[in-house]
Amino acid sequence: MKIAIDLTQISSDKTGVGIYAVNLVREMCKLNTISRKFHFFFFVQDDDDELIRLLNEFDKAKKNAIIPVKSSVFRKMLPRLFFEQVILPRQCRKAAVNLIFSTHYTIPYFTRIKRVVAFHDMTFYLFPKLHEGIKKFYFKTLIPLSIRKSSAIITVSESTKRDMLSRFKRLAPAKLEVIHHGVALFKEKEKDLDHTWKKVMGKHGLAEREYFLFVGTLEPRKNIIGIVKAFHHVRQTDEMYKRYKLVIVGKKGWFYNEIFETVKKLHLEEAVIFTGYVREEEKQALLLKAFLFVYPSFYEGFGIPILEAMAGGAPVITGNVSALPEVAGGAALLVNPHHWQEISTAMLKLLSDRVLYEKLAQKGLERAGEFSWEKTAGKTMDLFEKLIAKRRT
Repeated sequence: MKIAIDLTQISSDKTGVGIYAVNLVREMCKLNTISRKFHFFFFVQDDDDELIRLLNEFDKAKKNAIIPVKSSVFRKMLPRLFFEQVILPRQCRKAAVNLIFSTHYTIPYFTRIKRVVAFHDMTFYLFPKLHEGIKKFYFKTLIPLSIRKSSAIITVSESTKRDMLSRFKRLAPAKLEVIHHGVALFKEKEKDLDHTWKKVMGKHGLAEREYFLFVGTLEPRKNIIGIVKAFHHVRQTDEMYKRYKLVIVGKKGWFYNEIFETVKKLHLEEAVIFTGYVREEEKQALLLKAFLFVYPSFYEGFGIPILEAMAGGAPVITGNVSALPEVAGGAALLVNPHHWQEISTAMLKLLSDRVLYEKLAQKGLERAGEFSWEKTAGKTMDLFEKLIAKRRT
């Protein structure tokens, strides 16, 4: 069975969907070395060193095809659309591909090859004001076509599935396959990450268990302003809490200026640290040494960062909305993200109640253990096999 996987939508700096794509591809390659059911064709931007290195590592026998795409051209939105709609299906037809899989919302529309697409959330419809105008137009125009033309749609949570069925009334539930994201367990690597931690500590002036941590793109949906306000209130509550810092990890996305303005307005420039984008090893070191992890997003289709924090042993504060309770599974403090006072109260609880703190840390580790990228890959490959086995209608 020949499967084309379009990875050209993935940024070279991996967040959300990029983390999903890297881990999914790695585990599919691992599983396929055992079953040998599939021949993969990976289309990847030629500047994505991480993905290309990963694919080469698992394809030393050259059983799959790694097809680099010229990033200097196809990183731009319109040329990438041309690649997806014209070049990709043409190459897939020549290679007699059985199925095309897109990890990111859109697929080739003018082909008879079976297609599967992954939907990670419905923010373009539910929170249009939180997105840039060009992206809103692009995705709101193309998403309905993806829904109509795909053979199956992977949703990453039951919450995202409900949101899709609510928005698209003619969408058949049977077309949707819920396949959760996974998480890499790394608590046992703590000693191996000590060197990385020491570099991070020196660079940002951090002390172990004396900082609150957020990981995610700097954009309105992530509610970083609410986190900053809650953190400021905690510091005002007791002099001893002023030793804690707030570390915000993630690259700038869009509409982020107000975040920096809020930090300045509250005179938190010395207490709030923006690291920018960090690589996986550095992120894991930060997760392992954090006092707590705070992620009260206004909406998530899944919420990989809360599972990553749990896997690192950090107690988690997250929102009581969308997919976040589904993922947290009772192993986090849930708050209303629209009220920063609730975020602050949760922070103070973890600072003052050691029993609750240890209980949440342990429950989080157990919850993270219920998810794995191997499960995600196995279910995804099962779906491919099932679709290819069906007669073309």
